[in-house]
Amino acid sequence: MKEFSTNINGYIEGYYGRLLNWIERNQILRKLNCCNFNTYFYCPKEDLSQRLNWRKNYNRNWITAFENFCKNSQRLKIGILVGISPGLDFNFGKSSDDFNILVNKAKLLKCCGAKYVSLLFDDIPRRSFRIDEKKSEGVLHAELANDLSKELNEKIFVVPRVYSDELIDIEYSYLADFNKTLNDHTPIFYCGQKIISETNKSIELETIKKTTSNKIIFWDNLYANDYCPKRIFIGPYFGRSDFNNTMINPTGLIKTDLFILDLIYFTKLNNDIESAWIRNQKKYKIPEQFNIISRYFFPINFNQEDGKHNYSYNEEIEALDFLLWKWKSPLSREWYQYMLNLKQDLQLVNGNLDINRIKKIFPVTLTELLLKFKWGDK
Repeated sequence: MKEFSTNINGYIEGYYGRLLNWIERNQILRKLNCCNFNTYFYCPKEDLSQRLNWRKNYNRNWITAFENFCKNSQRLKIGILVGISPGLDFNFGKSSDDFNILVNKAKLLKCCGAKYVSLLFDDIPRRSFRIDEKKSEGVLHAELANDLSKELNEKIFVVPRVYSDELIDIEYSYLADFNKTLNDHTPIFYCGQKIISETNKSIELETIKKTTSNKIIFWDNLYANDYCPKRIFIGPYFGRSDFNNTMINPTGLIKTDLFILDLIYFTKLNNDIESAWIRNQKKYKIPEQFNIISRYFFPINFNQEDGKHNYSYNEEIEALDFLLWKWKSPLSREWYQYMLNLKQDLQLVNGNLDINRIKKIFPVTLTELLLKFKWGDK
C-alpha cells in the first residue's frame, strides 16, 4: 500500500450551501501551491453524486472536468483527496450491491487522477440505515472502510460519524468500537473537542487518542460559516500552533478563501498572528477603516470584550459607511452583505433604525418581536 505524506495540509471543499466551479477550484490549487500546502479535499455537501445521491454516476462533462482538475493538481504538486459519503442510506445487509457501487465509484475517481479516497460518515442521523443488529454502528463503519481499502489495495482516509468530542453522547462506545476495528494505517479526520475548536494543539485530540494510535488529521472549521450564513469569520488565524496535519474547511466564497489561505501561510511563515494579519490586509489592500470593525468578524470562539460599557457604535457605523460605499474590490463585494448586516445590527442597538427600515430588512416574526420591544409594553 502507498505511503502517505507525513504532513497533510490544505483546503477542504466540504461546506453546505455553496459549490465552487472548476475555474474557482483551480484558483485554489494555484494558491495552495504558492503557499506550500499539499492537499485539496473534494467533498462538497452540495454535490449530489457525492452525498445525497451517492449511488448516481457522474456525467461525462463532470468526469472530463475532474480529470483536467487532477492533471492540473499534479502539475502543481497538490494531491487530490476525494470523498464519498454513503452513510445516509448505505445498506449494511447481506446484499453486496451498495458495496460494489461504492467500490466502482472510488475506482472511477482514482482513474480520473485522484490521489486518495476518503469515506465520510459525518452529519448523518445515528443508525440511519439498514443495519446488521449484531454489530454496532462504529464497527460497521470501520469495517466498510477496511473493506474499501482492501478492495482498492491502498490506504484511504475516513471521517467517523462522531468527528468531535462535542458529538459524543451516552453511546461513547461509537468511537471505541470504530477505532478498535479500523485498520491502523487509516488516517482519521477529527475536529477536536468542539466542531469549531479553539486550537489544533494536541489537547484537542486527547479523547480520540485514548482509543486509537491512527494518524489524526485536524479538520479545521475556524472560518466556516455555513451554520450561520448571515455572518462571516475572517479574523487572524488564532490558536493554531502550526498547519501540520491540518486542513481548513472555510466559506466557499472564492476571494475570501484565497484571503484565508494567504493569512494561514503568513501566520505559519512568521509564527506571528498579528503581523500576518496586518501583512495580509496590506496585500489585499483592505482600507484601515476595517480595523475599527474587524473584531466583529473574528472567529466565534475568539471575540474579546473591549471594555465598552455603553452602546454607542457611531465610530463603527462611520467606518462601515466608508467600507460599504467607497471600498470597491472583489473582496469587498463578497463581504458587502455581511458588513451591511453588521451596520443594521449596530443601528438597531443604537436605537436609530426607524420603523420602516426594520419592516424592510427583518423577517416578519423578528420584526414583530423588535417592534414589541421598542414600542410595545414590555
